[in-house]
Amino acid sequence: MRKCVLIITDGVDGIAGPIRVAYLLGKHLVDVGFIVELIAPYVEPQVETEFVNAGFRVKELGLKPPIGGGLGHLWLWMRNALFKIHDIDLGDCMSINLSFELHIKSTIFYAQGYVRDLLSDLVREFPRHYRVAYRLSLPIIKRADANYHEALSSSTFVVANSKYSAEMVMRRGAQVHGIINPPIDTSFFKPVTNPSNDYVLTYVGKETQFNVLRRIADHGIKIVAFGSKVAWMPRWFTKHSNIDYRGRVSDDELTKLYANARFTVFPFIHEPFGYVPVESMACGTPVLTYNKQGPGETVINNETGWLVDTPEDLVNMAIKLWHDGYPEHMRVRARERALMYDESVVMMAWMDLIRRIIGQ
Repeated sequence: MRKCVLIITDGVDGIAGPIRVAYLLGKHLVDVGFIVELIAPYVEPQVETEFVNAGFRVKELGLKPPIGGGLGHLWLWMRNALFKIHDIDLGDCMSINLSFELHIKSTIFYAQGYVRDLLSDLVREFPRHYRVAYRLSLPIIKRADANYHEALSSSTFVVANSKYSAEMVMRRGAQVHGIINPPIDTSFFKPVTNPSNDYVLTYVGKETQFNVLRRIADHGIKIVAFGSKVAWMPRWFTKHSNIDYRGRVSDDELTKLYANARFTVFPFIHEPFGYVPVESMACGTPVLTYNKQGPGETVINNETGWLVDTPEDLVNMAIKLWHDGYPEHMRVRARERALMYDESVVMMAWMDLIRRIIGQ
């Protein structure tokens, strides 16, 4: 195996989420002398420049979806149910697949959950017309899911981004060779002195339980919310007197929002890992969320936050914390916990794995 690595990703709109994993890993590999090529359905020009400047070679497949945002990425995933991609020559380089959209068996496949599982959980919260579209698309969804799993299970090594993701892979009969969590930059996401503590922070997206946030806000709790608007966001959400919806915010503003919040509440529907709880803890702010999936692994109950089982428990705990507060040392413990997910720790795990594989 030559000293070259092909990193396969979803379409690249920016450097966030799984794309950030690819970017950081590739940079580390370039720094130690590897030739690194990014393979993606498409790469937005301004982002391609960042990858090239970091030492990557970039190969676009010309698969730009006809629609943007999350629906565009879903379109690409479903496209592979009908048109599997076979014409990518991986040669004798190591390949690392971090993509949901390109179902290509690789040396290392990074399992981050299954889109079908996500959709089956989300559909309960969808408006009626989305539920109808889901049912009509189910044969294609099942086929895309099978194609994705075939690529994953036929890869040489499978690494999961959380214990939950590993369990989902093993339930489908495939082997998992290790778990490497996604990284965050704890030198950027960090606490502030004397936080204001005058609001509760939340993220809104496709996996958000909006009805839970409404019940919390109805009890007089001031909520600041960030995140891109989703098509099924309720109309009342942006009009509620106790909800300050900021939309998409800059990284600098996000850090300040995390650090000054009394706590972060994260009522999710489906989340294999979850950056929000870890970023919040890095800023010294404990997290209230569910005791399941990725957030149930990263948050330590009554130490770095609070884990509950039901929406009712979450609402009741939010009310209690808003009125009674919590021990100050939880902010310190939250920060300490987040350091386990720092970029330096995670990239070391990736480099150790790659060196072991090359040495075989």
